[in-house]
Amino acid sequence: MSDNGRWFMNAYLNILLSQTESAAGVSLIEHDMLGGFFVPPHVHHHEDETFYILEGSFRFMLDGQISELASGATLHVKGGRTHAFKVLSPRGRFLTITNGRFESMVREASVAAERPEIPPQVPFAAEDQQRLFALCNRNGIEFVGPPID
Repeated sequence: MSDNGRWFMNAYLNILLSQTESAAGVSLIEHDMLGGFFVPPHVHHHEDETFYILEGSFRFMLDGQISELASGATLHVKGGRTHAFKVLSPRGRFLTITNGRFESMVREASVAAERPEIPPQVPFAAEDQQRLFALCNRNGIEFVGPPID
């Protein structure tokens, strides 16, 4: 199995286009998550991030404004803006398009997937969270608040 299929926390990520394969340094990553999966408010200091919803419904927060997005919707987040999301449907899939260190962080914070599917769901321990936050900070991604409801 290619190392482009990754188990990242409790999600399956597939790196469809690596920044090393793109003259512009763009990454295209598919995310597959179960309902309730979330990423708390954070800021990417070195890249923009664009989300394209493939399946399911999501609650997004962008600079304090909450919106709900479903299949076919796109959200572009310029670098330096605070954003977060939560999967509202039983399952959610989206693409992210980035142009900075995000892919490097994903590769370092994840493991090669044993199968191309969502990994076994395990609790995210405090030490795992601290390790992820430190790794994100080293890659210009700063967590800035509690999860959105």
